[in-house]
Amino acid sequence: MSKQLKILVADDDRIQLSILKKRLQKHGFEVVTCNDGREAKEEFERNPVDLVIADYMMPNMDGLELLETLRKDGVDIPFIIITAHGGIDSTIEAFKLGVTDYLTKPFDSDELVITVQKALNIGQIKRKVSRLQKEVESKYRFEDLIGQSSSMRAVCTHIHKSAQSIAKVLISGETGTGKELIAKAIHYNGPNKNGPFIAVNCAAFAEGTLESELFGHVKGAFTDAYRDHKGRFELADHGTLFIDEVGDIPLSTQVKLLRVIQEKNFEQIGGQETIHSDFRLIAATNKDLKKLLKKNQFRKDLYYRMSVINIAVPPLRERTEDIPLLIKHFLKMYNLINKKEVKTISIEALKLMQGYFWPGNVRQLENAIESAVAICDGDAIKSADLPLELIELPTEKSDDKEQFKGALPQVVEQVEKQMINKALEQNDWVKARAAKALGINERVLAYKMNKYLMEKG
Repeated sequence: MSKQLKILVADDDRIQLSILKKRLQKHGFEVVTCNDGREAKEEFERNPVDLVIADYMMPNMDGLELLETLRKDGVDIPFIIITAHGGIDSTIEAFKLGVTDYLTKPFDSDELVITVQKALNIGQIKRKVSRLQKEVESKYRFEDLIGQSSSMRAVCTHIHKSAQSIAKVLISGETGTGKELIAKAIHYNGPNKNGPFIAVNCAAFAEGTLESELFGHVKGAFTDAYRDHKGRFELADHGTLFIDEVGDIPLSTQVKLLRVIQEKNFEQIGGQETIHSDFRLIAATNKDLKKLLKKNQFRKDLYYRMSVINIAVPPLRERTEDIPLLIKHFLKMYNLINKKEVKTISIEALKLMQGYFWPGNVRQLENAIESAVAICDGDAIKSADLPLELIELPTEKSDDKEQFKGALPQVVEQVEKQMINKALEQNDWVKARAAKALGINERVLAYKMNKYLMEKG
């Protein structure tokens, strides 16, 4: 049985008050009546309701004063003002204060019920949005950035300080270190948290397509432009734009990106109108941008514009003391998803995971635990439950590591190529399956296959 909605009606006209009460009760509402705004506020504090209807002109406290008082107290329930003919000024003022709707005297029963239902629907939508917002914010709390290592504590300090401003942030780190999670933590704990979080991965788009994704386009701008398309800059207005893998942006697009960052103005491809978007920029890269600067593959002016705050995320192999904490976190998550009760991990399996090189970082570890939980038939993950690459590929402490020589980026590339090749072979070169096994999306896999010139033999 659905809950009976309660409405508080405030009006100093006792006849009008009686009529309103009867009309609303006839349509199934519980109605509480008051003769002025002050009495209505006291009643609301004793017994909150789902909707307030108040006459504009009342003694002691009028309808607008009641509305303003409730809003200042943080009460965001639907509120309807009743106004007389010619009360346009009061109506405008009411909307400034956050009124949901208004009724102009005289009004009939149908108009009353329609306005009430509309206001209640708006209130329901607001509550749902507020609940979802709180759920999202709780998901990206600073506490969820797992790590007790000194390097991760330093990162968390930078993240916390970044969230307190709207300064541009550049996050650097290897693939899978959690750069987007950090960007979301900054957004959902910052000044723009009520605005959208819009992400774009530059590595996933060709040059022409990337510009369309960023700037948008108008219908007919090019062959496949069948309709107008809003770009990420426009969608991020009053929110945060997260540009991932900025090191892959072509130089020609970097010039255009610089202008938008400086002026917050741009035109869609094929468009004439200048669009303004007030967004916060957070960028991320898995490349060494300073090396790209020396090679003239990345613009210095763009680099310094987007790197007001720099956050360097350490790879997992440099913070192995965090691995048990991460395992515990992912065990809880995937037990819930899979309806299982895997309580712990064996000492042998833990040693194997702590000694592994982790080229895919936290993302790869999460994928490993997800797989192990699904396979495990006991209450503890054993070595045999772990993905093959953890057992077969060289670990940090293995003698086989000698086959990998050179600087760290080159070693990572060697391991990455080996893992991709193994995943493709084990999955009959079906990219979707191979990408899932590697814990990356199919577009990123296609990009890396092209980067390493990998084709089925």
